[in-house]
Amino acid sequence: MTDTLTMGQRLADLHATLTPAEQANLKLILGLSAGQLVPDKAPTSEQSRRAVSEALEILCPYDVADPRGLQYRGRPDFLTDELLASFIAEKDEVGKTAVPFDEHYLGCGGTVADRVAVSPELAALVASVVPKAEATGIASYLFYRDAGQGIIPHIDTDIFSLNVLMMLEHEIPDGVEEPSALYMHYPDGTEERLQLSPGEVVIFLAGTQAHSRTPIAEGERVTILTFGFMPEGAPLENYRR
Repeated sequence: MTDTLTMGQRLADLHATLTPAEQANLKLILGLSAGQLVPDKAPTSEQSRRAVSEALEILCPYDVADPRGLQYRGRPDFLTDELLASFIAEKDEVGKTAVPFDEHYLGCGGTVADRVAVSPELAALVASVVPKAEATGIASYLFYRDAGQGIIPHIDTDIFSLNVLMMLEHEIPDGVEEPSALYMHYPDGTEERLQLSPGEVVIFLAGTQAHSRTPIAEGERVTILTFGFMPEGAPLENYRR
């Protein structure tokens, strides 16, 4: 019977036999592997990329028709002009103390963002596209300020296994023909480029879907607000800081 299983199914079966700590380590290894395999376009990497992607999708904790790509894209009704202006004002304040983190600057929450992170309006939006997802209460402002900053292909940690990503600001200097963008990377090696406008929101299963942001150019600026969600009933210690 085992011989008929794919490598992705075998990895998922292995996950079921492990302790919670070991499961977390395996998920980390799979996530790192996905990030490394995405940019490798060699034919020899295709089988490995598909196996890792299949295992992650089998382990997806959410009941959705397709864990790949976006589950939602648009501007939700609760995101009024006034609320968007509040986020923009808050990101300016948070940005003063944002700290370098990987290839961007990180600012943790703020009064407005933290309130919305646990609001019924945001919960209802998420529930309408991904049932049984629960807010972690974690909101983060991400700032891309320095030329070359971006995020390489990766899988998010469990605290953002479901990511609600809101574009707040994208300053594009004259002469930049292809601005920085969010990318979804698929098991077959194809990619989807997503150029988001300020106020636009996307929801995707960041814990299973490989994604990245291409580097910003000189003079370009990108500011994003993200909200983390976890599976309903998951052990909080696994998802909260």
